[in-house]
Amino acid sequence: MATTKKITAKTTAPKQKAANKGASFFSEWKKDFLRRWHNNPSLYTIGTVVLVFVIATTLLFIYNKGLFLAGSINGKFITTPQFYSELTKARGEEVFDTMVREILIKQEAAKKDIAVDDKEIDKKIKEIEKRLGGKENFKMALKQNNTSLQDVKKQITIQLLAEKILADKIKVADEQIDKYIKENGELVKGLSKEEVKDQLKSQKLNQEFPTWFDKLKNKANITTYF
Repeated sequence: MATTKKITAKTTAPKQKAANKGASFFSEWKKDFLRRWHNNPSLYTIGTVVLVFVIATTLLFIYNKGLFLAGSINGKFITTPQFYSELTKARGEEVFDTMVREILIKQEAAKKDIAVDDKEIDKKIKEIEKRLGGKENFKMALKQNNTSLQDVKKQITIQLLAEKILADKIKVADEQIDKYIKENGELVKGLSKEEVKDQLKSQKLNQEFPTWFDKLKNKANITTYF
């Protein structure tokens, strides 16, 4: 037991000495740093801000490269700004117009206290699945069109909002439904009266929407920076 205590004392002493030395060094460095700071606060403030920025940027690059790089090909990096610049040239205006349409419709719906719930969206999804011949065919269609279910739901939401906003202009009377079924027997074969009604509403929406939206867009304050 005595031997063990002696060995412990010998091994602990250098560690304690090193710790004291480290603490002393840090204390001296801290005093020197504060003295320099008081002598030239502006320079050290700028230096601290730059240091924090560099550290933050480095951490962002390490943990989220997507902010800086879009990818690499055989070691050749494609920066995110380069990627988005090319993307803007190719489809920038089209993408922006789509976003404008979605935002303006949502804003107009909010003004009129109009909303769409999940049940309405799910109903439309089931109708699409039925037209395509089932869920598996629907999933296959999503894959073939490189579209996600979330994207489809987003499109359905915008369509339903537009339908509700223009409800007065796209009303379909029972007489119109009956007449359409009578004149287009083969085209509506297997469809319920409600489904035919939806088709007629969609046709009216396609007719009314462009004029209505152009007026809405012309009144909006839209600015582009690309």
